[in-house]
Amino acid sequence: AMENARLITETREALEQQTATAEVLGVINSSPGDLAPVFDAILAKAHSLCGVASGTFLLYDGEFFRVAAVRGLPEALAESIGQPFRLSPGSPQERLARGERFVHAPTTAFADTRIGRAVVDAGFNVLLMLPLRRDDALLGYITAVRREARPFSDKQIALLESFAAQAVIAMENARLLGELRERTAELGRSVEELKLLSEVGQAVSSTLDLRSVLSTVLTRSVAMTGADAGAVFRHRRADRAFHLVEAVGWSKALLQSVRDLRVPESESAMGEAAAKRLPIQLADVSRRSSYPMRDATLAAGFRAALIVPLVGPERVLGALILMRRAAGEFPPETVRLMQTLASQSVLAIQNARLFRELAEKSEELELASQHKSQFLANMSHELRTPLNAILGYAELLVDGIYGEMPEKPKGVLERIQNNGRHLLALINDVLDLAKIEAGQLTLSLEDYSVPELVRSVVTATEPLAAAKGLKFAALLPDEMPTAHGDARRISQVLLNLVGNAIKFTDAGEVEIGAAVADGHFTLTVRDTGPGIAEADRERIFGEFQQIDNSNTRRQGGTGLGLAISKRMVEMQGGTIAVESALGEGSTFRVTLPVHVEERMEAAA
Repeated sequence: AMENARLITETREALEQQTATAEVLGVINSSPGDLAPVFDAILAKAHSLCGVASGTFLLYDGEFFRVAAVRGLPEALAESIGQPFRLSPGSPQERLARGERFVHAPTTAFADTRIGRAVVDAGFNVLLMLPLRRDDALLGYITAVRREARPFSDKQIALLESFAAQAVIAMENARLLGELRERTAELGRSVEELKLLSEVGQAVSSTLDLRSVLSTVLTRSVAMTGADAGAVFRHRRADRAFHLVEAVGWSKALLQSVRDLRVPESESAMGEAAAKRLPIQLADVSRRSSYPMRDATLAAGFRAALIVPLVGPERVLGALILMRRAAGEFPPETVRLMQTLASQSVLAIQNARLFRELAEKSEELELASQHKSQFLANMSHELRTPLNAILGYAELLVDGIYGEMPEKPKGVLERIQNNGRHLLALINDVLDLAKIEAGQLTLSLEDYSVPELVRSVVTATEPLAAAKGLKFAALLPDEMPTAHGDARRISQVLLNLVGNAIKFTDAGEVEIGAAVADGHFTLTVRDTGPGIAEADRERIFGEFQQIDNSNTRRQGGTGLGLAISKRMVEMQGGTIAVESALGEGSTFRVTLPVHVEERMEAAA
């Protein structure tokens, strides 16, 4: 019967211990990261199952022991151990730090220490201290004391050790959860910072309104960093001082007092930050006697400031300032963020300045181009007047109006006429280009026949081809629709292309072709001349451009014909291109709408 009673008692105790362990685990699961309820539950179970009169949890940070939880201690003893204390030689805490499994002894064994004496005076006789360890590092300990002189049993010590292990689990969970929350908070801040930087970067790249960009920087950075206000100042080299540009979170009184304030670079924190090219923290504005804005800032209730300089490659541009009502320095992550925002602000300021300079230069260039075009147009008219007189009188002399001319002077007069006509052609080219650039060349739209236009070009240029012994042909479809456009300009383009083809072709043939498809007609001029290198195919359509070879130089010209032709074709909504290779001839292709719209003329 006695054996049965003993077995029943042991079974009941084992079940109570398992239940207590499970209950503590339940508390750990239900309060992740919160150690207080876990410690309270362990001390409660230690009291009921192990006869612990009083118990404490103390945590150790490597320097100080601090009480984390207390149960059943008299007020005087609780007050005695309530103050943080260090590890002392010969103390039970030192024995735990050396790696002992636990300390179990009469309280009188430690009566020579301050806390030990207080435990004895409180009437406790037995002390049990169990360490809280993680990877051999002492995290703290559990203290269990009782008034009876009877020591703790092995089962009770084992149960209390299991509670200590559970406490370590709870502490580790709390540590990991704390780190997770910290990392999550850091990640959240990083995401917000990236969003802010992206927003500012988008503002920098999408607008040249400097005030809008700086306002975005200020508003978002103040909200992001938890500051109470912010401002941006620009630096003016003329008076070597800083002047307010934009402010967020400022009162009307502060704005009025600072709006017209000149902050000298030699006497201000902004000047100091710009000189060092580094941020400056003013943890307490009241301690800086030389700060020009000191009185106005303090009157507005701001005590701390972070000043980040805006410095470009060549000069100081200004400063970004964050302000806070509480004294103290801003966190390092805030300083880093503001340095990045300062870099973006510098980029925005430089973009705005460069755009302003570019706009001014563009206006100057446009005005100069208009003056040049006007000058060329006027000069071309002025040059044509005396040249026409020279050609007219030369023709009268050749015709014998002023008497019969000897053969030798007559030959000279013919050379004068040939060179004069060549000069007139060059002047006309320059005049056409000048009119196009000055916007004075207008289209005269009318209905016309493409075959008739091609035949008139053939009639005008056929003698030139015959003189060089070239085969010359026009391949036209049987029927072509009536076209609508500026026939005279198209004829001028075609004459230029055919003239070039004949001029540069020494043997073989020149052929004009025409076709219609999809509301457009295409004119082609093909020759068997020397061809054009790939590198020159785009260049030849530029103004005053010629292929630099002996044949070109020998034939002469202004290099304006193709440039003028391209402009005239594009004015009518068409395109001009060339297909060629060296030694294989060339084919110029002009594509134009069958019906040129009035808007084409307006666009020109």
